[in-house]
Amino acid sequence: MAAPATALDLFDRACAAHPQGCALDIPQHSQTTYAELDAMADAVARRVAPLAARDAVIALALPRTDRWLFASMLGVMRAGAAYVAIDPTFPARQAAAILQDAGAVALIAEPARAQAIAAQAADAAHPRPLHIDPAEFAAPEALMAFDGLRSPAGEPAPRRAAADALAYVIYTSGTTGRPKGVEIEHRALLNLVAGDLAEFGLGPHDRVVQGSSASYDSSIEELWLAWAAGATAVVMDDETARLGPDLLPWLQETRATVLCPPPTLLRTLACDDPERELPRIRLLYVGGEALPPDIADLWSRGRRLENGYGPTECTVTCLRATVRAGEPVTIGRAIPGSQAFVVDPDHESLAVLPDEARGELVIGGASLARGYRGQPDTTAARFVAHPTLGRVYRTGDLVHRDAQGVFHYHGRIDAQVKLRGYRIELGAIEARLAAHPTVVEAACTVEEDGAEEAEQAQGHTEG
Repeated sequence: MAAPATALDLFDRACAAHPQGCALDIPQHSQTTYAELDAMADAVARRVAPLAARDAVIALALPRTDRWLFASMLGVMRAGAAYVAIDPTFPARQAAAILQDAGAVALIAEPARAQAIAAQAADAAHPRPLHIDPAEFAAPEALMAFDGLRSPAGEPAPRRAAADALAYVIYTSGTTGRPKGVEIEHRALLNLVAGDLAEFGLGPHDRVVQGSSASYDSSIEELWLAWAAGATAVVMDDETARLGPDLLPWLQETRATVLCPPPTLLRTLACDDPERELPRIRLLYVGGEALPPDIADLWSRGRRLENGYGPTECTVTCLRATVRAGEPVTIGRAIPGSQAFVVDPDHESLAVLPDEARGELVIGGASLARGYRGQPDTTAARFVAHPTLGRVYRTGDLVHRDAQGVFHYHGRIDAQVKLRGYRIELGAIEARLAAHPTVVEAACTVEEDGAEEAEQAQGHTEG
């Protein structure tokens, strides 16, 4: 069997091996087999093919309860274009700004949503993208009969995805106020997906919770944990995601076996005995924020708890560690195909530091994004050519590597403060506060001497 060139090849293998297996379960809405999702992706690919020039971007603004969102992700990539997903809750003005910044050639959305976005995109300097109503995909002549056979009507769907072509663009908020579109190529996505497939050994019996908005990169790893293994992606709609403690029955009812939450969600679940109350969950893959030790101790019992680390610029996850109760929480080692180093951020050439020394984490290898869409200066500042390490991404995170090669996270470099001559890491204080049973989230900052008096004076003046 030929080695896969893109993650789409792994999806194709799952379709061939498990055509009647459930690829997508949207509770109370629909269930979709691999054969059906494959055919739907083909319908999308045929429709967008005339627009799908290399590295063209097509925007998706569909809710997670609509299975055409997921078929469109696959179909757009299959046709050779990249997608950018826009959360349905984003204001129309924000959605229009993303369309313009990405230079999207098409927008797949319901007519009402497309009209609202178009009303905010009146800039003549940015051509309005073609609107595609997902109802077009579902026309009878566009789809094969869902019988598990690859016999689509009309012309075969194109297969144009290339390893070095764009797969998707994810927008991050950034610190400058201008969102940054992170460009991820197929080879970076494949490195993540193939590594997950080998590491976790998921299969058709698994049910992976898809809990993140499609506009966030965590959704990508959730989906592909399922699709590369022939497993089921169980979609958590926006209303369910806001349940908090009431999410526990949903996890039980959907028979979830894999959950990829931020640690804060685990705390809000108010689950005193996860081993007893969620016995089916065999893989808990956390990320997005620091994992507090008390949460690690509680939730690692009776299952595998994996702590993943990775900025969007490094394709979701680039380091990870298996966490065990009573042991220190780390971010582990780089995943296969990626490299991680600790450098001196104050040194002109970012000198590599020895083990145990704290410094900035930089990432190299297959995980790296191409850069920021339309922002060459920002790309050059964050993706730098290191004199000995090659091209690396500067994370801005403070870490150290121990003698065993394991990385330990200490928060953001810019979050370290100096108070009365002592260097203090605010993240450590936040973690200590969050460990208290009555605290859900904690944030820590430092105010300059006299700040309170200054605020009072300002308020008095304004009054």
